[in-house]
Amino acid sequence: MGRFVGKVSTKGQITLPSELRSELGIKPGDKVTISFNDGDIVVRRMKTLKDIYMSIPALKTPMSLKQMKEIAWEEAVNEHLFSGRNQD
Repeated sequence: MGRFVGKVSTKGQITLPSELRSELGIKPGDKVTISFNDGDIVVRRMKTLKDIYMSIPALKTPMSLKQMKEIAWEEAVNEHLFSGRNQD
């Protein structure tokens, strides 16, 4: 983990150094999340829908939309039916 120096403008905008943008894969127009933690500001690249989509592994056996809906329905029913069973 490196340390970088940015600059705050009179409008409160922060310039992220090019090395940091490159390392995080941040391009002009990308969104970032900014959080405050124990006196530190944490900036993270916001994941895009494409990032999330590409992180899901391909199915071993292709399924039709109908099959996927049936599985989702069964899982939703089971979650609803069995969600309260282990509560005391």
